[in-house]
Amino acid sequence: MRERKPTYLLALDTATSGLALALFDGAEWRAVACWRTPDRHTAELMARCQELLRAAGLGPEDLAAIAVVSGPGSFTGLRAGVAAAKGLALALELPLFGIGTEEAILAELPAALSPLHLVIPAGRGRLALHRYRWEAGWMPEGEPVLTTASALAEAWTPGTWLVGEWTARDQAVLERHPIAAWCIPWEIPSRVMGAARRAWARYQAGERPDPALLRPTYLRTPSVPEG
Repeated sequence: MRERKPTYLLALDTATSGLALALFDGAEWRAVACWRTPDRHTAELMARCQELLRAAGLGPEDLAAIAVVSGPGSFTGLRAGVAAAKGLALALELPLFGIGTEEAILAELPAALSPLHLVIPAGRGRLALHRYRWEAGWMPEGEPVLTTASALAEAWTPGTWLVGEWTARDQAVLERHPIAAWCIPWEIPSRVMGAARRAWARYQAGERPDPALLRPTYLRTPSVPEG
């Protein structure tokens, strides 16, 4: 891999139906774009990357590294995002950083939200839920589980924040329960920005991951029973 002067990192997030791109130089955001698509991740992604670079007045030669949110999340979205990121990194001979979906969200969360349930859409009306607590950093409690908005609301412990992404249908369910006052939908741009920050820190620390080795992370967890 040839040496390049660090300039900009391009981050991609296709983990859910909310897609996002960001250009970051470690201090400033040159450009951030986000949009929603149900199933056209592959068709739209590369064109959007080109548009973002062009709008920012940059070209491929200005990129020092690529980052991608590597999961868990949508099977189709993750597969498309990781494939696109690997293609770019290999073609441009750049390092590729895979940043987990939870890590990308937690990178932007303040300690005041502890304890919290981190939620990611898992398809088929399910939510992937993972509990975290702040102890000089975000620490997971147990393993992620699959649940539904209804089961989550019924089992909710007062004082626990719910942070992440869920559907409008899930929101309607949550609003019928006390948990509604503790819900913080996490905006898509914040997730890709968290991924970019994490990847940039690793790049500055000297890491140069081989793009060929990156694989998406798919959720395989036990379920929380209803009732």
